[in-house]
Amino acid sequence: MIKKIKFYKRLRFQLILIGFLLIFIPLVVISILLSQNFKSFFTDKYSTVAYQSLSETGEKIDYLLNDVERYSTTILSSQSLLSTLSSDEINDREINDLLRSFLAARDDIDGISMHVKKGNYSIGTNKILQETGFDTLIMEREYGKPFWLPTEKINIRILSGIFPRYYFSVARRIIDYNTLEDYGALVVDIEEVLLEQAYTNLSSDGSEVFITDSNGLIISHPDKNLIGIRINQTPYYQSMFTGDNFNEAIYYNMHSEERVAFYDQLATNDWYLIKTISTDTLFFEINQTFNYFLIGGVFYGLLLILFLFSFSIRYTEPILKIVDDLKMVEQGDLTVRTSVNTENEMSYLSDSINNMIGEIEILIDRLLKEERLKREVELEALHAQINPHFLYNTLNTIRWMAKIQGAESVSNAIVALVKLLRISINIGSDFIPLSEELEYIKNYIVIQKLRFNEDFTVEIECSEEESHLPVPKLILQPIIENAILYGVEFSSPLIIKIIVSSNFDSKDLLIEVVDNGPGIAQETVDHIFKDENDSQKLSKAGLNNVNQRIKLFCGDKYGLSVKTEIEKGTIVSVLLPVKEREGENDV
Repeated sequence: MIKKIKFYKRLRFQLILIGFLLIFIPLVVISILLSQNFKSFFTDKYSTVAYQSLSETGEKIDYLLNDVERYSTTILSSQSLLSTLSSDEINDREINDLLRSFLAARDDIDGISMHVKKGNYSIGTNKILQETGFDTLIMEREYGKPFWLPTEKINIRILSGIFPRYYFSVARRIIDYNTLEDYGALVVDIEEVLLEQAYTNLSSDGSEVFITDSNGLIISHPDKNLIGIRINQTPYYQSMFTGDNFNEAIYYNMHSEERVAFYDQLATNDWYLIKTISTDTLFFEINQTFNYFLIGGVFYGLLLILFLFSFSIRYTEPILKIVDDLKMVEQGDLTVRTSVNTENEMSYLSDSINNMIGEIEILIDRLLKEERLKREVELEALHAQINPHFLYNTLNTIRWMAKIQGAESVSNAIVALVKLLRISINIGSDFIPLSEELEYIKNYIVIQKLRFNEDFTVEIECSEEESHLPVPKLILQPIIENAILYGVEFSSPLIIKIIVSSNFDSKDLLIEVVDNGPGIAQETVDHIFKDENDSQKLSKAGLNNVNQRIKLFCGDKYGLSVKTEIEKGTIVSVLLPVKEREGENDV
């Protein structure tokens, strides 16, 4: 019975699953590897470019700051300013005029302020430093070294309005190097927008660029609200301000977003130029390319799956058709013939199955005919049993009468005949041991010698092992009978030999009946085994009867063969299978 196959074990499902695994798994693996490799490669290249651009921008900012420092040195070296400050009475107007002339000489400076012992002066931004704490900061600096102040928000009056501006400053002590007298502090104010203009090109890719001092305080930022805020709590602060490798990108997470930071330190005042960018922005083009690749791969994979599905339908449909036809054959319909419209191996399979079904149908018909014929023979033998059985009982009575009257020869003949009849009416078994068959022949010879006045001899050559082998019963008597009937008048004396040989390797048993009789005409030999297979023919004694029974019980390979030569004798060979002695008595 053909079992129902679960869906996940069906060939069609497995083909689609294999196709899916062979397409999508490599696609995903290749996509991930390519993405990682591209990102790593792009990060290295981007880092190199980012550091190079940061370095160039830092150099530009350094040049700006150095230029301001140099100009502050020029102011401090002015003899007019030093002479005015050294006077016992300072002329405020004269100082303001000097400061205004210094401011007018530079476009990048927005204000100049002085904090001296005799007062505070300011031009431009009107930025006046508070005395508390400022003197201490200035005094802590090395003698005359510039001191950069963080950016401050200052409200500037322009015409009738007040506008906020952001300035960072450089402060220096005013010292007359000739007299080493310290007059106070000079502060030069620069608008923060100059710094933003210097690095604004770095933020064109969507990154955040700003400047902090060495303590993490933001000096310049495009978002002015962030100026003056410290970045000490940011994830990249410790790596940036404690490390010394300026060529290393710092990856961090902030607000559930992965970002990367690059930085460079300014040589002038140890400020930091920092650039941070989201990895989504950094890898936007790679991610977009990857998404296109993935979408294309999925679309391509779906097309391949569709192709595999149609392919599996095309090649599994004939198999399913064959399976359905075989189910009908399994139910006993041998008239079914499968047919598939393909030009590949499926058509050959279909033809082979059709041929097999045809052969099975022929074989079953043959077996039915042979079984029916066998039953007919048994039925005919059963019908014929009545007369031998009656004769068997009658002869037993005559035998005892002859024995009482002293007729020993008659009694011996009757005994031999009784033994013959006992074997012939034993209809319950088709096979008997070879020893019983030979015993039957010996009893048959006893009777025939009375008939022919002992004008022949029979010799038997059979080993003890071979005598126990089962053979179809009554197969030798017709052969011996033919040899006696046709040879006793021709040969004097007639000699008949029964030679038994076996080959246990090939499982064959050969019994040869050899006589020195007149031989058989070739025309007669050619027609011995060609009689019709009807019950009437089989019921008659003769070689054809024996041959048909052997083939019926043992198979077409076995049976009789005749070798003869006129006036030289005949050899009738009986080929039988070697059967086991137990359990082989019935066929």
